[in-house]
Amino acid sequence: MIFVSEIYDVHIAMNLDLFWQTITIDVEIEDKNSHLKSLLESLSSDDIEAFDTHYNTQLRRLWHWDIWGAAFVTCGCNTEYDFLDFCNWLLTQGKETVDNIISDPDSLISIENIPLKDALPYPYCDELDLVSGLLYEERNGNELPYHNVVNFAPQGKKFKSKPKLLKQVYPQLFNKYWTKGK
Repeated sequence: MIFVSEIYDVHIAMNLDLFWQTITIDVEIEDKNSHLKSLLESLSSDDIEAFDTHYNTQLRRLWHWDIWGAAFVTCGCNTEYDFLDFCNWLLTQGKETVDNIISDPDSLISIENIPLKDALPYPYCDELDLVSGLLYEERNGNELPYHNVVNFAPQGKKFKSKPKLLKQVYPQLFNKYWTKGK
């Protein structure tokens, strides 16, 4: 396994495996944006651009009503910008977790260390999706193409917010999170 910190000596092109090694950020790190920026700073501009492309591709994979429903049950996520910040946080959990949640959104229950704010689940990373583009612009003076996923409707069919239906679709998440704070 090659870590981003090892790139100082040898240039390795940003591929999907390296993307996942870079974006998977320890849950204990509070300022994920600064941490990600520090990792990306060692990369070439081409690799930062490739990272940004991978990031946006993975965000589009998560931009689905079924996953939004899981976020709604877990943490009350009810705006597209909250959902974007939820998806940003979800990417930091790693490839295996993301793949599992895409296959079964109720598997979000398997994440043990969901951050809390005021004793309620708060799995959000504000503006993590902007880090690579801002770094690229800072370094090169021009912008990367901006791929704002909130300009696109989520895939699939919109979830129904009635508790009875949410309990059927997300039974584990519902049982753990629905009554907290409500």
